[in-house]
Amino acid sequence: MAEQPRFRVKKIDNYRNECCGVGDFNKDGRLDVVSGEYIYYVPDWKKVKFREIQSDINEKGDGYAWDFMDAPIDVDGDGLLDVVTLSWHGESIEWLKNPGKDGVLWEIFLVEKNGNFECGDFCDVNGDGKPEEIVPHTLTTSWFAVEKKADGTQGLVKHLVSEEQIDYGTGVGDVNGDGRPDFLRPSAWFEAPSKPNGEWIRHSWSLGAPDGKMEHTPQILVYDVNGDGRNDIVTSSAHRYGIFWYEQLEGKDQWKQHLIDKSWTQAHSLVLVDLDGDRLPELVSGKRFRAHNGADPEEDAPPCVYWYKFQRQPDGSVVWTRNTITENEGIGAGMAIYPVDIDNDGDTDLVTTGKYGGPVIFENLTKTKE
Repeated sequence: MAEQPRFRVKKIDNYRNECCGVGDFNKDGRLDVVSGEYIYYVPDWKKVKFREIQSDINEKGDGYAWDFMDAPIDVDGDGLLDVVTLSWHGESIEWLKNPGKDGVLWEIFLVEKNGNFECGDFCDVNGDGKPEEIVPHTLTTSWFAVEKKADGTQGLVKHLVSEEQIDYGTGVGDVNGDGRPDFLRPSAWFEAPSKPNGEWIRHSWSLGAPDGKMEHTPQILVYDVNGDGRNDIVTSSAHRYGIFWYEQLEGKDQWKQHLIDKSWTQAHSLVLVDLDGDRLPELVSGKRFRAHNGADPEEDAPPCVYWYKFQRQPDGSVVWTRNTITENEGIGAGMAIYPVDIDNDGDTDLVTTGKYGGPVIFENLTKTKE
């Protein structure tokens, strides 16, 4: 039987920002954390400013920073991790070039200015098993990949799935079992074409709200929850009540909604990751702190981050059990939760941040000897 995960909460700063990332920025073989204007270098989380961003976040946590994704990726192919950033207010995707030294602000390059970019995720879009493509949460559906551009240089190239405007929330995964990653949105999923540059086929559904209705979601995750050989869907209402899984039934586009939890709100970030080493993923989610400056239901309830264990029952049903990582300690989860073995001890830790002030590392103690 797998050991029950335990976590040590380590807050490495009190910087108010809603996104972060993890990567080895100075090529010393160890993982650092980036959030907003700063990179935090191991082993002592030395704080180094590498950019300036607009922000009106106050001490209460109201307001916003013009930064909704900090994605470590080598954009120009020089062997150094750069940072890709999205902005809701700036309506843009940009990347910052790693100069290979501290003490200077990184040069910034505009990729596209085209509407509100809410947040973004690393996903495996090309099906090579590596989540290296950037999928933004925008009204239209697209992704950006590091490729050779028209001028012969390496950079971020946009690929369009659909121009249809859909409420926020995005995912990538093989819905129909044909081996190709599909694109998932709250009101539809787009079946990947069998040939490059082929047409994406639209299938209607409704995700993110009770009674089969549609609402703004965060990440839309794909996994065979009940083990019947058909991939299911896990997502939530980003700002209201409800974390759900959608069972894929026999027959074309037949889905059944199941409730996981409706006792708290603002589950604006989700990730499936194996925390206890049993080779089955657990669901992790946390409460986004003051997402709409107090205007959402129970937005002022205590922040929290939970993990959910699911167990398949003999009758085909699934039971989810909630476990606490942090609760009422002033810590939630912003736009994303990153699973990574940041302390290199063989188990998966979690990194997140929010307008409460962070970043925060949830150190998994499963393999830690104390």
